[in-house]
Amino acid sequence: MKRRLLPAIAALAIAVCSCVPEDPFVPDTPPEPTAPTEYSLENLTVRAYLNFLERLPYRDGDYSYSYIDEYYQLTTSYRKDLPAPVSIQWETAAGGGSQRVYVADNPDYEDALTYSVSGSSTSYDIYNLIPGKHYYWKVTSTAGDAGTGEFLTTGRRRFLKVDNVCNVRDLGGIPTADGTKRIKYGMIFRGGEMNGYHKDYEGRFCRIDKNGIQAMEKLGIKAILDLRTDSEAVDITVSPLGEGTDYIRFTTANQFYYDKCWNSDVYIDAFQWAIDELRKGKPVFFHCIFGADRTGTLAFLMEALLGVGENQLAIDYELTSFSYGLETPPRRRGPKNELSVYRYRQMLEGLINGPGTIQYQVRTFLSKKISDADLDWFISNMLEDTPVSPGP
Repeated sequence: MKRRLLPAIAALAIAVCSCVPEDPFVPDTPPEPTAPTEYSLENLTVRAYLNFLERLPYRDGDYSYSYIDEYYQLTTSYRKDLPAPVSIQWETAAGGGSQRVYVADNPDYEDALTYSVSGSSTSYDIYNLIPGKHYYWKVTSTAGDAGTGEFLTTGRRRFLKVDNVCNVRDLGGIPTADGTKRIKYGMIFRGGEMNGYHKDYEGRFCRIDKNGIQAMEKLGIKAILDLRTDSEAVDITVSPLGEGTDYIRFTTANQFYYDKCWNSDVYIDAFQWAIDELRKGKPVFFHCIFGADRTGTLAFLMEALLGVGENQLAIDYELTSFSYGLETPPRRRGPKNELSVYRYRQMLEGLINGPGTIQYQVRTFLSKKISDADLDWFISNMLEDTPVSPGP
């Protein structure tokens, strides 16, 4: 009897032992968390140009050369003034009706950006996000959540996609000469006209559509500073973004841009208007026709006052060359003797030959009419500490 029980007892002991961990006091190791995917918001051509000038910055005071021609081609059909999107995907479509995409820089989705997509979609391209942020996304429908995820954004310049408007970008992200600060994102924007009578290379008028207006609204723009003449703007007297957006036009700016801006107060008055709107908490978008010369002059004054160095000033000037809407040759800091190059170089040479830094010279010019209190407020509120760079 005992002999017959022994094999059964042994089998039971093996079965029990096989269910017990080797060391019950050591918990199972949890899997390593997956790092969020990184997306560069710079398109490939802009990224290559910026990468090169990180390695070999322009020499201050030397306007005998430019690298922009190595990256810009008039004949291309590729919109080089557009950012790269963040492409999200989810597995199951909602079927009928529509879905809604939520994107936020916090897991609670406070102040989330929202986008409506068709019920059959399982992917979406998100534009106009801010570089250097950790974003969270989710997709919902009447059937419930369709997908969630998170990602990181990188980039040094924030180009923006606004339908039927060319050369739109945020001044945010541009570093100061000492590298300790950068211009805040989401406060000052530059670009081309939204409702004009000029055509891009595809023969389309630069007139913002419904999608473009929604993009501007998502950017938070509440004030439009127009640098066109009466003949260029024709009958336009209000912002195309609606009555809730402040609008003003400075009609003589075309006579005094770059080297001639010192001969008039028009850019000082425009700068003052921008400060007044920003003080009200209203982000400003300023433009002329293609966002190149008049717009570039006001951008130069703003950036120089904020302490941006000569190399970065030149980069922002040349980035306009990537715009698909330009009817004129690329904007270069040198060496070709086109009029825009000459005027830009002459302005800088005049500043550098005077006493003090470019920042000091620009502040002296602006203080003819703008108070020190307003200039100090602008510097204090349009700059933020520079975070550790996430890389090119």
